[in-house]
Amino acid sequence: MWSFIGSKAQQLWVFAALDVPTRFWVVFTTGKRTYKNTKILVGLLYLLDSARCRLLKITTDKFAGYEKAINHYFKDRHFVYLQIVKIRVQRRLKTVKKLFVKGTEDDFPEGTQNTSFIERFNLTIRQKVSYLARKTLGFCRKAENMDEALWITLFDYNYRHPHHSLRVRLPGRPKKERFNKRYRRCTPGMKMGLTTAPVDWKFLFIVPIHM
Repeated sequence: MWSFIGSKAQQLWVFAALDVPTRFWVVFTTGKRTYKNTKILVGLLYLLDSARCRLLKITTDKFAGYEKAINHYFKDRHFVYLQIVKIRVQRRLKTVKKLFVKGTEDDFPEGTQNTSFIERFNLTIRQKVSYLARKTLGFCRKAENMDEALWITLFDYNYRHPHHSLRVRLPGRPKKERFNKRYRRCTPGMKMGLTTAPVDWKFLFIVPIHM
């Protein structure tokens, strides 16, 4: 996501990673759109990827920094990698191509061979953080303020607010039972197995921090 600090001459980009099955906002970093900052994001993902035995499926746009950073960190991991190449003419989208850098089309489930999930996520974050709203008067004046706003939004998105596309079956409810609620919406944190219920803001302030 593109933004700026003080004026549009001082660009600030937000790099974010999303786990598609759970919609969990994994990690983010901010800075210029360079290989250095891309490497920071991918490096954090490498440290957080605990399930090293599974096939890791990665989708990004065509920015060259992603491919270089992924090959640097995940060279010892089993992964497949798809790039979505979007060609624009005078800011209008003309063509969208799929470039399978590693792996084939069969490695990616139906409906995931795109960047639609992260694009919709970007819209959600722009609606939640005024600094990122397009043509806003409330632009960010310090990079530290952007990071703080994004961390608060990450907590709200992952743990507090139920996601419309995520649900879990209520225990003890027959599959074919009619007129009774069989599912409830859940947060990405619940889908990930980190919490059993939505978490309120009080938890954020009283939870102990392990050093």
